[in-house]
Amino acid sequence: MKLTSLNVTARKSSTLPAKSTTKTHTTTTPNAIPVATATPVRTAISGAERRRNQRVLLRIRANIHVALQGKNTVLDAATLSVTPQGAVVVMNQSLPAETRLVLEHSGTHQRIDCKVARPPRETSEGYHTPIEFSTPAPGFWKINFPPADARPEEA
Repeated sequence: MKLTSLNVTARKSSTLPAKSTTKTHTTTTPNAIPVATATPVRTAISGAERRRNQRVLLRIRANIHVALQGKNTVLDAATLSVTPQGAVVVMNQSLPAETRLVLEHSGTHQRIDCKVARPPRETSEGYHTPIEFSTPAPGFWKINFPPADARPEEA
């Protein structure tokens, strides 16, 4: 969370003067330690600032290995975007959040343990499902990711 400023307010107390010109206010009660009351001001944090790493738009065919109703099932999928921590994939079937699965990269046949990070979003293309690796694997996608603090160039 990014804290941009701090508003300090005071509760009225009989021990405080009626008019105060100080920026920091404290309240006191008999036999108590003075306490400052602070309220953080939150600003909207853009999605890019909230993410751990840069997303890379990349379409890769993948297979999802998952147990559905006690049966091992393989679902076809394709990535929409990838990160060192996972991907957003599109597939024809919805999987509930927290579902454990194995993602297989169709090009390398490399597999990695994952889970569905959040509920999928249904679109005309299929279900956009955020997948999170059990442990970060920056080499899984066989690409070099931009640094976390990189910003797109303005046109």
